[in-house]
Amino acid sequence: MLSLIICSRTPRISDEFEKNIVNTIGCDFELVVIDNSKSTYNIFSAYNEGIIRSKGDVLCFMHDDLRFRTENWGRKVETYISNSQNIGVVGVIGSYCLTKDCCYWDMMTPYVTGRVPVGNNKDKEAVYNGNYYFDEHCSAEVVAVDGMWFCVPKTIFSKIAFDEKTFSGYHFYDMDICMQALHAGYKNVVIRDIEILHMCHPQYNCCFLLSMKKFCEKWEQELPIFRGEAIEMDEKDYYRLHETTVQYCKLLEKYNDITNSLSFKLGHFLLTPFRFIRNMLHK
Repeated sequence: MLSLIICSRTPRISDEFEKNIVNTIGCDFELVVIDNSKSTYNIFSAYNEGIIRSKGDVLCFMHDDLRFRTENWGRKVETYISNSQNIGVVGVIGSYCLTKDCCYWDMMTPYVTGRVPVGNNKDKEAVYNGNYYFDEHCSAEVVAVDGMWFCVPKTIFSKIAFDEKTFSGYHFYDMDICMQALHAGYKNVVIRDIEILHMCHPQYNCCFLLSMKKFCEKWEQELPIFRGEAIEMDEKDYYRLHETTVQYCKLLEKYNDITNSLSFKLGHFLLTPFRFIRNMLHK
């Protein structure tokens, strides 16, 4: 049985989402919804609570803004895990490597694999492939997977846990649990025949950058790390990738400094009435 663990922004998940799960999962499951409508938890504590409450053999951690587009996806997960040895974390998109100092899975292009259609919240049918690095001939083994949806055999949580001591907030729970699984001797993989529509976009804010710093400090002795297609990466390609991620993080820091400045916030506030009038005129 699958235990679907969801940290929900509302007391319960939407009827639409629950119906989508029921109609597509294709196996026995239980919903373990952690009500975070009052911000009682961060994502680490919510998922640890979900593990305690769960009864399934496979735990599936997921956001509350997904739509499954593959029939019998739960059965596929169960079959994949039962037929594979030493499986740690199973996701639908992830990266073959992580660099030192600055890293997140989707910064590792072209060493990224998987495909996740991204939706527009106003029109759930208006989708595009926001991440499209997909090759059936590439290996499935990765370093880390994206946290929008991932599954883990429950038995390995005797050796790993979501790290509430180091982290807080809602970033890097996926990266850290993947690194813990690798450190414990397990293998992380991307499964290629499950398609999930994700209805939001990532937010790389100050909290994200702070969590990245904590992550890199925690795993300093094991970074950089390579799996699958990245194992043969030569030194020149690595330093090019590393430099790209460092520059990207510097731009993020600069952007966050600007958007959090008093002058920027004041300008944004003063422009609000003009935006309202403009939007009214265009209706």
